Amino acid sequence: MKGFFSKDQVQLIGGETKGMSCATCGLYKTALTPKMEPYGDFRKKIMVIGEGPKEREDVTGKMWQGKGGRVLRQAYKKLGIDLFQDCVSIGAINCFSEKPPNDYQISCCRRKVIAAIKKYQPKVIILHGLSAVSSVITGYTYKGGRNGIAVWRGWAIPDRMINAYICPTFHPSFIEKQEQENEVEVIWKKDLKQAFEKVDQPFPDFQNEEDNVTISYDPEKVLDKLLKERPSLLAFDIETTGLKPYNKKYHEIITISFCAEMNKSYAIPMPTEKKSLKKLKRLLEHPNIRKIAANMKFEDNWLTTLHGINVNFDFDTMQAAHILDNRPNITGLKFQSYVRFGVPNYDEDVSSFLKSPHSNIPNKIKELIQDKDSFRKLLLYNGIDSLMTYRLAKLQKEEIGI
Repeated sequence: MKGFFSKDQVQLIGGETKGMSCATCGLYKTALTPKMEPYGDFRKKIMVIGEGPKEREDVTGKMWQGKGGRVLRQAYKKLGIDLFQDCVSIGAINCFSEKPPNDYQISCCRRKVIAAIKKYQPKVIILHGLSAVSSVITGYTYKGGRNGIAVWRGWAIPDRMINAYICPTFHPSFIEKQEQENEVEVIWKKDLKQAFEKVDQPFPDFQNEEDNVTISYDPEKVLDKLLKERPSLLAFDIETTGLKPYNKKYHEIITISFCAEMNKSYAIPMPTEKKSLKKLKRLLEHPNIRKIAANMKFEDNWLTTLHGINVNFDFDTMQAAHILDNRPNITGLKFQSYVRFGVPNYDEDVSSFLKSPHSNIPNKIKELIQDKDSFRKLLLYNGIDSLMTYRLAKLQKEEIGI
């Protein structure tokens, strides 16, 4: 998804800066096969991205020729995939390096990797190891932190920017170092099996989430509509001046959004008049309208402390994410929106305004409401939050069996 704020394209691919190139990297100078080309017949539209060529690959000019390659070929073969006939392979860097590639080298080579993706247009991209994840995900499609491979492995991400399933997993050299078959190898083979199954699945036909958000500056009108319809499930989200609401002199809720169906949400300024606040209280406390939130203790704390509203909660997507998969650093709404629905960084242009140096110090959100266009973009972001919360909850409920 494009950022909401119009701005000059000051960045190159994946946040690269001017001057990042083969010349500045310099690895090509000592490589026997510099700037190694992708290798494989690509019969099943699978692209495999590894760390980069090792000594054996540098000699032969082909990817996956060493010990790690043998491990990979055997694992693929057991699952009915020929690594060299069914796939095409490239590295996060494409010149031989005695050491694992660093971030700068990966950034210099990213242009080549993305060009290969655009050329081949794979159905599935398998990322083996953290260097490959850095090349394609955290340095290009989803700029959301530098978590390790343990966080990324196992997801089949319907990435909309690339228009393919991205499937990260362990590098074969990591598997090859295991003394015997253990749970790591079992997990690795499970990841590969899931990735190969995506080859025959059509890529989802997504709508643009921005088109699914209705922005209204008449809070009472939206509240009346929701109270009349009385949806059985209602996701909602708030945007606030900080993390904790206890200093009432400085803190307030700025916007609130609601979603009761898969492709429609409403975003409004937070009601301030008594009549509208009473309707909001009726809606959020209604016993037959079950509420969904992403980290419900946040919404509960702000609404209870500032407005005396005791929400009738039904489901928390953050808790559900932990129940379904107890790995750390995966339960946040932004991460789940990307790995589940391929929606990356829709907070990119507002996130800096929502951060504060301390939980008791206000953030800069009020700078957004001083300008009509910026305020609309904040509401749009808030509306997508509740939209993604609703979709995620529906999916999680199905997976849990609710």
